[in-house]
Amino acid sequence: MRAHGTSGAPLARGFRADARAGGRTGARRCPTVARRANASETASVDSLIQVGAIVAAHGLKGEVRVLPMTDFIDERFMTRGSLLRVETAPQGRSTKSGEYDAPIGDVKEVKVKGGRWVTSKGRNDVIVKLAGYDDRNAAEALVGTRLFVLPNDRAPLRDEETSTSGDGDDEFYAQELAGMRAILRESGAELGIVEDVVRGAGTQDLLKVGFTAFDEEFGIDTEYYVYVPFVKDIVPFVDVKNGFMEITPPGGLLDLKVPKKSKQQRARIAEKAKASEA
Repeated sequence: MRAHGTSGAPLARGFRADARAGGRTGARRCPTVARRANASETASVDSLIQVGAIVAAHGLKGEVRVLPMTDFIDERFMTRGSLLRVETAPQGRSTKSGEYDAPIGDVKEVKVKGGRWVTSKGRNDVIVKLAGYDDRNAAEALVGTRLFVLPNDRAPLRDEETSTSGDGDDEFYAQELAGMRAILRESGAELGIVEDVVRGAGTQDLLKVGFTAFDEEFGIDTEYYVYVPFVKDIVPFVDVKNGFMEITPPGGLLDLKVPKKSKQQRARIAEKAKASEA
Protein backbone atom coordinates (compact mmCIF):
# COMPACT_ATOMS: atom_id res chain seq x y z
CA MET A 1 0.00 0.00 0.00
CA ARG A 2 1.14 3.51 -0.55
CA ALA A 3 0.54 6.82 1.22
CA HIS A 4 1.29 10.31 0.08
CA GLY A 5 2.08 13.37 2.15
CA THR A 6 -0.23 16.21 3.08
CA SER A 7 1.06 18.34 0.31
CA GLY A 8 -0.80 16.53 -2.37
CA ALA A 9 1.39 13.56 -3.08
CA PRO A 10 0.49 10.05 -2.04
CA LEU A 11 2.04 8.21 0.89
CA ALA A 12 2.45 4.50 0.56
CA ARG A 13 1.26 1.63 2.61
CA GLY A 14 1.89 3.13 1.03
CA PHE A 15 -0.18 6.40 0.99
CA ARG A 16 -0.31 9.82 -0.62
CA ALA A 17 -0.72 13.30 0.81
CA ASP A 18 1.40 15.16 -1.66
CA ALA A 19 4.51 13.22 -0.84
CA ARG A 20 5.06 9.69 -1.96
CA ALA A 21 6.82 7.16 0.22
CA GLY A 22 9.90 6.05 -1.61
CA GLY A 23 9.45 9.03 -3.93
CA ARG A 24 12.08 10.72 -6.05
CA THR A 25 15.24 12.04 -4.46
CA GLY A 26 14.82 15.48 -3.06
CA ALA A 27 11.03 15.31 -2.66
CA ARG A 28 9.94 16.02 0.88
CA ARG A 29 6.86 14.97 2.73
CA CYS A 30 4.59 17.86 3.50
CA PRO A 31 4.33 18.89 7.11
CA THR A 32 1.05 18.51 8.87
CA VAL A 33 -1.56 20.72 7.22
CA ALA A 34 -1.39 24.11 8.87
CA ARG A 35 -4.34 25.57 10.73
CA ARG A 36 -6.47 28.11 8.90
CA ALA A 37 -6.41 31.73 10.03
CA ASN A 38 -8.48 34.46 8.41
CA ALA A 39 -9.98 32.27 5.69
CA SER A 40 -10.16 34.24 2.47
CA GLU A 41 -13.01 34.50 0.03
CA THR A 42 -10.90 33.02 -2.73
CA ALA A 43 -10.35 29.79 -0.78
CA SER A 44 -13.06 29.30 1.79
CA VAL A 45 -12.28 25.67 2.55
CA ASP A 46 -10.31 24.62 5.60
CA SER A 47 -8.50 21.87 3.76
CA LEU A 48 -5.84 23.66 1.76
CA ILE A 49 -2.97 21.29 1.05
CA GLN A 50 0.52 22.70 1.29
CA VAL A 51 2.71 21.79 -1.66
CA GLY A 52 5.63 24.12 -1.24
CA ALA A 53 7.17 27.28 0.18
CA ILE A 54 8.88 30.12 -1.67
CA VAL A 55 12.31 30.52 -0.14
CA ALA A 56 14.15 32.92 -2.45
CA ALA A 57 13.96 35.06 -5.56
CA HIS A 58 15.90 33.79 -8.56
CA GLY A 59 17.32 36.04 -11.24
CA LEU A 60 15.78 39.29 -12.46
CA LYS A 61 12.63 38.15 -14.30
CA GLY A 62 10.34 37.24 -11.40
CA GLU A 63 11.31 33.61 -10.92
CA VAL A 64 11.35 32.12 -7.41
CA ARG A 65 13.04 29.17 -5.75
CA VAL A 66 10.51 26.78 -4.23
CA LEU A 67 11.02 24.29 -1.44
CA PRO A 68 8.80 21.44 -2.69
CA MET A 69 6.58 19.57 -0.26
CA THR A 70 5.02 17.25 -2.77
CA ASP A 71 5.80 14.20 -4.83
CA PHE A 72 4.17 15.82 -7.84
CA ILE A 73 6.82 18.41 -8.58
CA ASP A 74 6.43 18.31 -12.34
CA GLU A 75 2.64 18.55 -12.19
CA ARG A 76 2.60 21.33 -9.58
CA PHE A 77 5.54 23.49 -10.58
CA MET A 78 6.72 22.58 -14.08
CA THR A 79 3.40 22.48 -15.94
CA ARG A 80 2.23 25.66 -17.61
CA GLY A 81 -1.27 26.57 -16.43
CA SER A 82 -1.08 24.60 -13.19
CA LEU A 83 -3.31 26.35 -10.65
CA LEU A 84 -1.96 27.07 -7.17
CA ARG A 85 -2.96 29.20 -4.18
CA VAL A 86 -0.32 31.51 -2.75
CA GLU A 87 -0.44 33.48 0.48
CA THR A 88 -0.94 37.19 0.00
CA ALA A 89 1.56 37.96 2.77
CA PRO A 90 4.60 35.99 3.98
CA GLN A 91 4.01 33.85 7.06
CA GLY A 92 7.57 32.50 7.10
CA ARG A 93 8.66 29.66 9.31
CA SER A 94 6.88 28.89 12.55
CA THR A 95 8.74 30.32 15.55
CA LYS A 96 7.98 27.13 17.48
CA SER A 97 8.91 24.39 15.04
CA GLY A 98 11.12 26.20 12.54
CA GLU A 99 9.03 24.61 9.78
CA TYR A 100 6.59 26.15 7.33
CA ASP A 101 3.56 25.18 9.41
CA ALA A 102 2.34 28.51 10.80
CA PRO A 103 -1.38 29.30 10.50
CA ILE A 104 -2.32 29.94 6.89
CA GLY A 105 -2.89 33.52 5.88
CA ASP A 106 -5.19 34.82 3.15
CA VAL A 107 -4.52 33.22 -0.22
CA LYS A 108 -5.18 33.98 -3.86
CA GLU A 109 -5.09 31.95 -7.05
CA VAL A 110 -2.01 32.04 -9.20
CA LYS A 111 -1.05 30.17 -12.36
CA VAL A 112 2.29 28.60 -13.15
CA LYS A 113 3.90 29.91 -16.32
CA GLY A 114 6.74 27.43 -16.20
CA GLY A 115 9.33 25.74 -14.06
CA ARG A 116 12.69 24.01 -14.22
CA TRP A 117 15.37 22.29 -12.22
CA VAL A 118 18.58 24.19 -11.57
CA THR A 119 21.69 22.57 -10.12
CA SER A 120 23.78 24.88 -7.96
CA LYS A 121 26.47 24.07 -5.42
CA GLY A 122 25.58 20.38 -5.58
CA ARG A 123 21.92 21.13 -4.87
CA ASN A 124 18.93 20.62 -7.16
CA ASP A 125 16.57 23.59 -6.89
CA VAL A 126 13.05 23.99 -8.19
CA ILE A 127 12.72 27.31 -10.01
CA VAL A 128 9.19 28.50 -10.81
CA LYS A 129 7.74 31.41 -12.79
CA LEU A 130 4.30 32.51 -11.58
CA ALA A 131 1.95 34.60 -13.68
CA GLY A 132 1.87 38.26 -12.69
CA TYR A 133 5.33 38.34 -11.13
CA ASP A 134 7.72 39.72 -13.71
CA ASP A 135 10.67 41.29 -11.93
CA ARG A 136 13.02 40.80 -9.02
CA ASN A 137 11.05 43.05 -6.65
CA ALA A 138 7.82 41.13 -7.25
CA ALA A 139 9.61 37.83 -6.68
CA GLU A 140 11.21 39.02 -3.45
CA ALA A 141 7.79 40.01 -2.11
CA LEU A 142 6.80 36.33 -2.36
CA VAL A 143 9.65 35.04 -0.20
CA GLY A 144 8.23 33.40 2.93
CA THR A 145 4.85 32.65 1.38
CA ARG A 146 3.54 29.12 0.89
CA LEU A 147 1.85 27.40 -2.03
CA PHE A 148 -1.29 25.28 -1.75
CA VAL A 149 -3.74 23.23 -3.76
CA LEU A 150 -7.32 22.21 -3.02
CA PRO A 151 -8.26 18.57 -2.41
CA ASN A 152 -10.08 18.48 -5.75
CA ASP A 153 -6.83 19.42 -7.49
CA ARG A 154 -5.34 16.07 -6.54
CA ALA A 155 -5.73 13.00 -8.72
CA PRO A 156 -8.02 10.29 -7.27
CA LEU A 157 -6.10 7.34 -5.91
CA ARG A 158 -8.83 4.74 -5.56
CA ASP A 159 -12.35 3.85 -6.57
CA GLU A 160 -14.26 6.64 -4.84
CA GLU A 161 -17.39 4.48 -4.60
CA THR A 162 -15.83 2.13 -2.10
CA SER A 163 -13.18 4.24 -0.32
CA THR A 164 -12.00 1.07 1.36
CA SER A 165 -9.07 -1.14 0.66
CA GLY A 166 -7.36 -4.26 1.77
CA ASP A 167 -5.48 -5.55 -1.24
CA GLY A 168 -2.15 -4.05 -0.26
CA ASP A 169 -1.69 -2.17 -3.53
CA ASP A 170 -3.79 0.91 -2.83
CA GLU A 171 -2.65 4.43 -2.16
CA PHE A 172 -3.81 7.11 0.26
CA TYR A 173 -3.17 10.74 0.93
CA ALA A 174 -1.72 11.35 4.39
CA GLN A 175 -4.56 13.76 5.11
CA GLU A 176 -6.97 10.86 4.71
CA LEU A 177 -5.15 8.79 7.32
CA ALA A 178 -4.61 11.51 9.93
CA GLY A 179 -7.39 11.38 12.51
CA MET A 180 -8.41 7.81 11.73
CA ARG A 181 -9.19 5.40 14.55
CA ALA A 182 -6.76 2.51 14.79
CA ILE A 183 -8.68 -0.66 15.70
CA LEU A 184 -7.03 -3.86 16.90
CA ARG A 185 -8.43 -6.44 14.48
CA GLU A 186 -8.20 -9.39 16.87
CA SER A 187 -10.13 -7.82 19.76
CA GLY A 188 -12.04 -5.03 18.04
CA ALA A 189 -10.78 -2.59 20.69
CA GLU A 190 -9.69 0.88 19.69
CA LEU A 191 -5.98 1.42 20.19
CA GLY A 192 -5.89 5.14 19.46
CA ILE A 193 -5.89 7.85 16.80
CA VAL A 194 -3.51 8.31 13.88
CA GLU A 195 -1.81 11.63 14.61
CA ASP A 196 0.70 11.79 11.78
CA VAL A 197 2.37 9.92 8.97
CA VAL A 198 6.16 9.95 8.87
CA ARG A 199 8.89 8.53 6.72
CA GLY A 200 10.43 5.33 7.94
CA ALA A 201 13.49 3.50 6.72
CA GLY A 202 13.63 3.03 2.98
CA THR A 203 10.19 3.24 1.37
CA GLN A 204 8.24 2.29 4.48
CA ASP A 205 5.89 4.83 6.01
CA LEU A 206 5.04 4.90 9.69
CA LEU A 207 1.75 5.79 11.34
CA LYS A 208 2.14 7.75 14.56
CA VAL A 209 -0.72 6.47 16.72
CA GLY A 210 -1.55 8.30 19.93
CA PHE A 211 -3.36 6.65 22.82
CA THR A 212 -3.81 6.69 26.59
CA ALA A 213 -2.55 3.87 28.79
CA PHE A 214 -1.76 3.26 32.45
CA ASP A 215 1.69 4.42 33.51
CA GLU A 216 2.88 1.76 35.94
CA GLU A 217 5.86 3.84 37.06
CA PHE A 218 3.72 6.70 38.37
CA GLY A 219 0.34 5.03 38.72
CA ILE A 220 -1.51 7.43 36.42
CA ASP A 221 -3.05 7.38 32.96
CA THR A 222 -0.58 8.82 30.47
CA GLU A 223 -0.67 9.79 26.82
CA TYR A 224 1.63 7.72 24.63
CA TYR A 225 2.41 7.30 20.97
CA VAL A 226 3.76 4.38 18.99
CA TYR A 227 4.92 4.08 15.39
CA VAL A 228 3.08 1.46 13.36
CA PRO A 229 4.58 0.40 10.00
CA PHE A 230 2.08 1.08 7.22
CA VAL A 231 2.37 -2.26 5.49
CA LYS A 232 -0.30 -4.75 4.48
CA ASP A 233 0.63 -7.38 7.07
CA ILE A 234 0.20 -4.90 9.93
CA VAL A 235 -2.50 -2.61 8.48
CA PRO A 236 -4.61 -5.01 6.41
CA PHE A 237 -7.71 -2.82 6.08
CA VAL A 238 -8.38 0.93 5.74
CA ASP A 239 -11.87 2.44 5.57
CA VAL A 240 -11.56 6.08 4.54
CA LYS A 241 -15.30 6.71 4.41
CA ASN A 242 -15.88 5.59 8.00
CA GLY A 243 -12.59 6.86 9.37
CA PHE A 244 -10.94 3.74 10.74
CA MET A 245 -8.28 1.17 10.00
CA GLU A 246 -7.63 -2.29 11.37
CA ILE A 247 -4.17 -3.16 12.60
CA THR A 248 -2.52 -6.42 13.60
CA PRO A 249 0.61 -5.34 15.50
CA PRO A 250 3.30 -7.99 15.86
CA GLY A 251 4.31 -9.05 19.35
CA GLY A 252 6.26 -6.39 21.21
CA LEU A 253 5.38 -3.49 18.87
CA LEU A 254 3.04 -1.78 21.32
CA ASP A 255 5.65 -2.15 24.07
CA LEU A 256 7.71 0.39 22.13
CA LYS A 257 5.28 3.14 23.10
CA VAL A 258 6.77 6.51 24.04
CA PRO A 259 5.20 8.85 26.64
CA LYS A 260 4.34 12.28 25.28
CA LYS A 261 5.31 13.96 28.53
CA SER A 262 8.71 13.84 30.16
CA LYS A 263 9.42 11.84 33.30
CA GLN A 264 9.50 15.04 35.35
CA GLN A 265 6.14 16.17 33.99
CA ARG A 266 4.54 12.82 34.74
CA ALA A 267 5.97 12.87 38.25
CA ARG A 268 4.37 16.27 38.88
CA ILE A 269 1.04 15.05 37.53
CA ALA A 270 1.21 12.02 39.81
CA GLU A 271 2.00 14.24 42.82
CA LYS A 272 -0.98 16.49 42.08
CA ALA A 273 -3.23 13.46 41.69
CA LYS A 274 -2.17 12.10 45.06
CA ALA A 275 -2.63 15.49 46.70
CA SER A 276 -6.15 15.81 45.34
CA GLU A 277 -7.04 12.39 46.74
CA ALA A 278 -5.73 13.23 50.21
